[in-house]
Amino acid sequence: MKPVELTPLWHRDMHCIAIRNLSNEANRIVRNFPGRKYSKTHGCWYVAYAPATLDLLYQRLSEVEMVCMPRLFEGKGGPLLKSLPLPAGYRECLVRLRYSESTIKNYESQMRLFLAYIDPKPITEITRDTIDAYMVYLVEERRVSVSTQNTAINAIKFYLEQLHKGERTFYYTDRPAKDKILPEVLSEEEMQRLLRASSNIKHRAILFLLYSAGLRISELLNLRWRDVDEHRMVINIRSGKGRKDRITLLSRHTLHYLKHYLELYGPKEWLFEGQDGNQYSQRSVNKFIHKYCKIAGITRRVSAHTLRHSFATHLLEHGTDLRYIQA
Repeated sequence: MKPVELTPLWHRDMHCIAIRNLSNEANRIVRNFPGRKYSKTHGCWYVAYAPATLDLLYQRLSEVEMVCMPRLFEGKGGPLLKSLPLPAGYRECLVRLRYSESTIKNYESQMRLFLAYIDPKPITEITRDTIDAYMVYLVEERRVSVSTQNTAINAIKFYLEQLHKGERTFYYTDRPAKDKILPEVLSEEEMQRLLRASSNIKHRAILFLLYSAGLRISELLNLRWRDVDEHRMVINIRSGKGRKDRITLLSRHTLHYLKHYLELYGPKEWLFEGQDGNQYSQRSVNKFIHKYCKIAGITRRVSAHTLRHSFATHLLEHGTDLRYIQA
């Protein structure tokens, strides 16, 4: 008997869960399930997607049949993927070991993709062959980047080493060599056009900070006003990449825009906050960068990280010591 199959379905302009391969007992459960409908077009029962609905449906069906969800959670960061439960204690262990929030999110996303791939096999039954087959799947079918593949390896390895029941074991696997790709860099003239394209004081302050201080976007979003030392004209980066503190320069132009921004917006906790008072998001920053690039007539793909690379390149071109830039 084939397992009951739950698959994604776009029906009547909404995300649904299609239910197929039903035994008599499973069919009885579905017929009594709240909100279930039958589609003549697709020849199956379905329910509107919601995380709670999926959990309840899976729980009830798995009591009588094996349930398979072969494609339900595919797709980077989709709502169905996010509802797939992680192994117990996975996030808590990452937090306890002081992994950054960015790394935690990446590990969780890759772990859920792996769980969807091996479903319905429980993670406690995976073998070396399972992981090797998954690596082939990532490369040949999903065509992921080298960095994404390495993150997937690390996410699985973290589970095996930190949470796997029984004696602690280490899993070694071949890792792909990182691509050596030259970063995209804006010319000084393009950078000036981009900065002039922004009429929003908050956006302009962010652009000036990213470029003139050479900040990573995570470093920018973690800033508080107390990190800006206007007397020494430096910015203190606390727990940056690799949880390392560092100091970078603060230009007078940037300080001018920052003070103007503070007068208008008056952020409470973070230097840059969203409408709800939480940290401003990476997505919002990159979104307005793309917008201003169009206004400035810059056709290349530019992100917040491009501004950091441009900062380093322009310093080199003006004779700054490479050791200073790399510090």
